[in-house]
Amino acid sequence: MAPARGPPIIDFADFLSGDESRVQKCAQEIREACMTEGFFQIINHSVPSSLMKEILDMSKEFFNLPLEDKMKLDKSQNAYNRGYQRIGSQIISKEAQKKPDLMEGFYVGRELPPDHPQVEAGKFGSGPNLWPTTLGQPFQETCMLYLHHMIEVAEQLLKALAVSLGYEKDFFDEFSKDPMTFYKMLHYPPAPPDNAAELQQGLGSHRDFGCLTLLLQDGVPGLEYWDKTNKEWVPVQPVKDALVVNLGNMFMQWTNDLYESVVHRVINATGAERYSIPFNFNGNPDFVISCLEKCRDKAEDEKYSPVTVEDFIRPQYSATYGRTGHYKVTTTTAEK
Repeated sequence: MAPARGPPIIDFADFLSGDESRVQKCAQEIREACMTEGFFQIINHSVPSSLMKEILDMSKEFFNLPLEDKMKLDKSQNAYNRGYQRIGSQIISKEAQKKPDLMEGFYVGRELPPDHPQVEAGKFGSGPNLWPTTLGQPFQETCMLYLHHMIEVAEQLLKALAVSLGYEKDFFDEFSKDPMTFYKMLHYPPAPPDNAAELQQGLGSHRDFGCLTLLLQDGVPGLEYWDKTNKEWVPVQPVKDALVVNLGNMFMQWTNDLYESVVHRVINATGAERYSIPFNFNGNPDFVISCLEKCRDKAEDEKYSPVTVEDFIRPQYSATYGRTGHYKVTTTTAEK
């Protein structure tokens, strides 16, 4: 089923049932969504509804902390993508005139000890989490429990994607070992009443960098994706207990552009505070992404050269935060 306009809503219980006809039905729905809309929502997945509510409540509690407390966890002070991201520290859109994104975030990933091979090798996104001491152990425990469940759903979804591409369910298992994965608690303040959509957005128009994104939304709308056929922005309306799914550039490249990585953005024009939690699953940093055989007729049809996950992801993150510095320099110069 699907709303009148927007991404399809797919019942993931079909895939989890193990019944072959239902598995194939779900996989076919996912394939169609990935080749057309580029976005879909899954319901009846394995994340408990109570945990989804709790993590959103925890997110609001974190962002209500004084800025001074949040800045003690400043993610710009570490190289492993953990901690607090203040408003104005990111420009994700590549368009030169864009202001910094109107949102703040808190990044949580796998807890890796100093002697973990990925930490010792300095792999991107590998390291410890940073925790607000004022929120105590319950905050940490809920955050890590949510991460555990999201990794599980991502692995299940990759099995469904494998079937949708004509492979066995375990096709992506090697890719999924010791994954580079994290989620971001995000808070979008209301956009100013006179805000022009093309001037400042909660999250600028962009495609996701990596493999797979699963998004938990609260009840406040704002997410839109670009329908290139009809040349219009399509809203992704919040659906209770659903996870919004979209593929990133890396997975699109992996499928030789068969599956879409779609441009999307967030504009919070509701007048209300908006909270969401996107979870990014990017696989093992050393895994080599090369064109899937079922996504080309012959080797000469491959559009991209093989690349490791880390070599694909790292420069795109650097460019995103580098644009913020460029914006600050150019606006300061213009004001003089």
